[in-house]
Amino acid sequence: MISIFLADGENHVRAALKLLIEYQPEMVVAGEAENSESLLAQVCANPPDVILLDWGLPGMRPQKLIQTLRSYCNNSLIIALSVKPEDEQVVKEYDLDGFISKQLSPEEFILSLKLSACGKI
Repeated sequence: MISIFLADGENHVRAALKLLIEYQPEMVVAGEAENSESLLAQVCANPPDVILLDWGLPGMRPQKLIQTLRSYCNNSLIIALSVKPEDEQVVKEYDLDGFISKQLSPEEFILSLKLSACGKI
């Protein structure tokens, strides 16, 4: 079972992602956060297998947030989410484990998530 933590500033996005993931028999939602402070408070004590991180998550700057996540969740995959395709290039500079566009269809999103997590967990 792959545990996935949802970190997105928008309630409706988290709800949609949660619904998609809950339909996958090999995945479970480990928790949710609407800002970086809530994310860190929850994942540092119990790191999930995967953190889906909204690139525009309210709170800390991405560089500091990712450094902190890497130090406490060094075995967790961190996959950035964004509606902006150009963010994929920026995300690569932060050495994240993947990037998934929020504009994908539900089927494409789940496929991308599975491919990003395949062989790394």
